[in-house]
Amino acid sequence: MSDASAAIPQQASETQCDREQIHLIGSVQPHGALIAAHDPSMRISHASENSADFLGWAIEELLDRDLADLFETDNLARLLKDATVPGDRRLLRPQTVKLIASNGSVRELECIPHRHEGKVVLEFLPSSHDLGEAWEEEDLRRQIISDLVRPSDLAELAELSAQILRRVNGFDRVMIYRFADDGHGEVIAEDTDQSDSYLGLHYPASDIPAPARRHFTINVVRAITDIHAPAAVLKTRAAEAPLDLSYAVLRAVPATHLTYLTNMGVAASMSVSLVSNDRLWGLIACHHYAPRQVSPQTLRFAELLAGTISALLQGIENRSQLSRAIEAEKVAFAMEREGREGKPLARVVSEWAPEMQRLLDAQGLILRQGDEVHEFGQVPKPRPRYAPLRQNLTEGIVATDNLASAIALDPAQQALAAGVGYMELSEDGRDYLVLVRQTFEHVVNWAGKPETVEQQLADGSTQLNPRASFAIWREERLGRSKPFDPTDREALRILRRALLALNSIERERAAISAQKEAEAEEQRLRLALLDAARKTSMGELASALAHELNQPLAAVSNYVNACRQHLRNFDNSLPEEFDALMLDAVAEASRAANLVRRLRDFIAGGALHVELVDLHDAIRQGTDLAMLASGSDRPELHFDFDQGLPKIWMDPIQIGQVILNLAMNAITAMRGRSQRALTITTELKEDWVQISVRDTGPGIAPEMRETLFEPFHSSTTSGMGIGLSLCRSIVEAHGGRISAPESKAAGLVQFVLPIDRTG
Repeated sequence: MSDASAAIPQQASETQCDREQIHLIGSVQPHGALIAAHDPSMRISHASENSADFLGWAIEELLDRDLADLFETDNLARLLKDATVPGDRRLLRPQTVKLIASNGSVRELECIPHRHEGKVVLEFLPSSHDLGEAWEEEDLRRQIISDLVRPSDLAELAELSAQILRRVNGFDRVMIYRFADDGHGEVIAEDTDQSDSYLGLHYPASDIPAPARRHFTINVVRAITDIHAPAAVLKTRAAEAPLDLSYAVLRAVPATHLTYLTNMGVAASMSVSLVSNDRLWGLIACHHYAPRQVSPQTLRFAELLAGTISALLQGIENRSQLSRAIEAEKVAFAMEREGREGKPLARVVSEWAPEMQRLLDAQGLILRQGDEVHEFGQVPKPRPRYAPLRQNLTEGIVATDNLASAIALDPAQQALAAGVGYMELSEDGRDYLVLVRQTFEHVVNWAGKPETVEQQLADGSTQLNPRASFAIWREERLGRSKPFDPTDREALRILRRALLALNSIERERAAISAQKEAEAEEQRLRLALLDAARKTSMGELASALAHELNQPLAAVSNYVNACRQHLRNFDNSLPEEFDALMLDAVAEASRAANLVRRLRDFIAGGALHVELVDLHDAIRQGTDLAMLASGSDRPELHFDFDQGLPKIWMDPIQIGQVILNLAMNAITAMRGRSQRALTITTELKEDWVQISVRDTGPGIAPEMRETLFEPFHSSTTSGMGIGLSLCRSIVEAHGGRISAPESKAAGLVQFVLPIDRTG
């Protein structure tokens, strides 16, 4: 048999405290006893050395004994059924059980069971019924809950909670202690009959080291009944590992914490964790200045109360956060709407700067876009270099109340920009927006100076002891702004999302404008790659084609007219159908020249000549040209037109060009196939007309779909790759959309045009 205690020094440095394995402390508080057994064998593996006082069994008799030997019939089965698994968020369930001592006598105790790491852990305390019975009374439960749900703000809820818990547990002092982002805590509510008060006092983060914080999160309620009572060591067989006491109510107290409580003059304490949004929000700290026994029912009541308070705290915090988030969303939506309507970002920010400053409690705002800087409100001069903040970006933002810790500032700069909310608006870091907060000079009342006392050990090493003084120590905090809380950071993220989108659009517009001589329409701004190509290759190609084609087309028209005139000069009368054919030839040549000219104009400048026309006529003309160009390799042609389709506003030449390009692609795709059919359909869909071009070719390869309508990505083996991108440009210039959806048909391209577009 051996002690199961871990080798933990009586005094420890702060870094040691942060690593201290307090869950393996190896002993329990002496006001109760603990035994543990292997699950499922139920052979006892650990027992506290005071087991004889509570259970009536000597430690040597308990170890390796069957757990069932200790209980009356059904008592153990009931305990095992109710033994909670840590993490399932079940409440403490103390049960009154009857045990059989080694001499055969029966003892009645309260038992709190749980399971952990292959062990069943049973903690025994003296039986007490008063509070448990009272808490089960419906009227009392309703009264407490109705009292707690009344407060609408945090301060009132905290004050009422302290009063209720002190009224129930009788401690000399009950405090509600809230953690700040940096880990230190502040007493925000207190109920006591003592002459002194801790209300409003701050405690440094080092008072509750990391291991203690972890245990406060997983073990909601914790009581120390007498800090001077010696702990009861856990005994075990030599082969057993130390018992994990993470979830044990009776777990003993590290020496450093006992010294801390002694320095405060506290003899007994109870702490109850307040967890909001899955984080340790704060504690209910109960102090008594004489030893005080805490019954299992009191622990259960405290846990129930903590769960209720935590839920209400979470509701209050969530409502506050939601309210601020909604405000930020409204501002972001309004700015984004104005920016997408074409208003420059600098102007949007200028108009909304006062609202953003109010929302973030900032006194100044700085917007930088490249080399342009816009300043609003009170900002530091000269402007600090904010680039070093980028290394601390989280989701594109940085919020700090101590800018001087990251950037060198002179006193004047620090006065106006002690803290900042920084949001990055471009990946290269050249564009950003900064909300500045001025110095917020205030006094923090600490419960003792937040420092540790060094002690030189015999081996020459140094350790840090718990502070001995808790007299009020006032610290003047200078050079910092009001701190940014999580709600502030969420507001910054929401605003950044909108401003980042607007800045990206503005950068895109600027890039496109640099490639063109004049500002383009908003729809064409989204086609930056196509516009750049149009200014280079496509514009030159269109001009060359127009020059080369217009001359022979004009010549054809002149030759046909000359033939008609010569025949008339020789008094040769032409058959009427010959004369009509010549006139048709002249008209078609003229139409072709007009098509080439307008195609060139569109490519060069996107000009449309909108008319109220019959869409089906434009489709037929485009299809006729495609069939003529295909020569003898013509496919079957089918039209499936919606006869109820009204005339629509469009450029018939340009839409005819879209049909010509799609039909030519379809004919090319069907070459060499046994079945060759081209089907063009129109269908009215509310305020749109859908035009579908189907063929019986091999279809569109999946890897081509993403780039099908981009310039210089040819869908055939012989094209330049500008036909389909031109189709997209023409359709989108009409306010429509073009796509190549997956279909059971081999090849399918669809586009839609608005019915009521007037140009």
